[in-house]
Amino acid sequence: MADELKLSKYNHFFKLENGNWLAFNALRCGLAELDQPSYDKIAMFSEGKETPHTPDNDDLRKDFMKGGFLIGSDIEEIDLIKFRHYTARFDGRRLALTIIPTLECNFACDYCYEDARLHSLPPHCGSIMTDEVHDNIIGLCEREISEGSAFSVTWYGGEPLLAPQIVEEMSNHFMKICEAKQSKYFAGMVTNGYLLDQANLELILKARIAFLQITVDGPKEVHNIRRPLKNGGGTYDRIVANLANIPDNAPIMLSIRINIDKRNQESTSLLLEDLKKRGFHEKPNFHLCLGQVIHLSKSCPGIAAQCMMTEEFSTFSANTYKIAMDMGFRITHYPMIMMSNCGAIRRGSVVIEPNGNIQNCWNTVGESELRTGILTPEGIEYNHNYAKWLSWTPFESDCRECNILPICMGGCPYKRLYQKNGAYVCNDFCANWKYNLMSMLKIVKEAKERGLWPQVEKRPLVGDII
Repeated sequence: MADELKLSKYNHFFKLENGNWLAFNALRCGLAELDQPSYDKIAMFSEGKETPHTPDNDDLRKDFMKGGFLIGSDIEEIDLIKFRHYTARFDGRRLALTIIPTLECNFACDYCYEDARLHSLPPHCGSIMTDEVHDNIIGLCEREISEGSAFSVTWYGGEPLLAPQIVEEMSNHFMKICEAKQSKYFAGMVTNGYLLDQANLELILKARIAFLQITVDGPKEVHNIRRPLKNGGGTYDRIVANLANIPDNAPIMLSIRINIDKRNQESTSLLLEDLKKRGFHEKPNFHLCLGQVIHLSKSCPGIAAQCMMTEEFSTFSANTYKIAMDMGFRITHYPMIMMSNCGAIRRGSVVIEPNGNIQNCWNTVGESELRTGILTPEGIEYNHNYAKWLSWTPFESDCRECNILPICMGGCPYKRLYQKNGAYVCNDFCANWKYNLMSMLKIVKEAKERGLWPQVEKRPLVGDII
């Protein structure tokens, strides 16, 4: 049997300080710690060398195969990845809408790419969703949500809580449709958190919004400079107070996103210290997410020089997650199989602007020339831009040969499609895992050992080979 096996192309082995090896397979995302004899045996199995057929050896071989570290010699992994990729992208059983009830925002974040676009829109475009678009979305869902399928909605903006009545009314329709068709329903929201008072929290709970992403960019003095109100007022105290008021038993996963560039990287640990003092590290429904501020083509040109390149950001993020873990925060950042990569290239996943314009990507919101269609009473009428997204593939570039392909799948499609020929030329396509995989896997291992890894999540754990 041994001569029929070979090592997976997507194996990663890292030597640990204790002399053991950390083994990760990017096609299965299984993670295990191996002692030196086990590490030596995986090479023997793959090279066809004779090993005694003992129960221990046979069980180890099975574990290596189950974890994807050893595969049949006739298996072409790239074909398997392509099959899974296209199956996931063109699965017609899932409808995923990102809905923008309003493009208006009460914040004036200096790195926001949407603000400049909003003020450049012609008056007839409007920034609040019209009744016609509202009705067209409901009609779309009634037609496209099929029996026993899955439907997800993400509320986005602008600031979606500036239009709570739209969120409430449409959510009620969505839940009724999914209940009638026995379809799975999931809802999330990206909000700045300033309007997350008791009334809006109750609305969110009734709408079964199970995921909230709120951005806090540093301690008070830093955050208030980067994310002030339109009138210049501070926002930190109110946001943090609103988050603290969310009950620990609320069925909401709360993600605090910290958008990082060169201006606030040094103050991130101060934010973590303040959140720890307020007890956020003990909240069961709370986790941290670090975001890389990027320069999006013609928008927010003033911050281009302050943006980190991905390699620099990757090193910073790994160091910051280590600091967070040492402070007692749970670590949830782990590589995932990205077979469909991004909703922007997936059939049935669209962004709907208040005026009915359809976009495939959040980064193109407000750019009418890049819209991929228009929402009508009969459904979505797509245009030529839609084909660019749906025909994009990571398999026609150097990515095909990369050993982290399954957890990256070519990086950001928007960068690949629209940031290589414009005024801002982007050559920074790769995912963070290319640069910090070893560091982050070691952090995950330590987090599990210290009880700072969320046991409730269905993902591979250190010591498990799946």
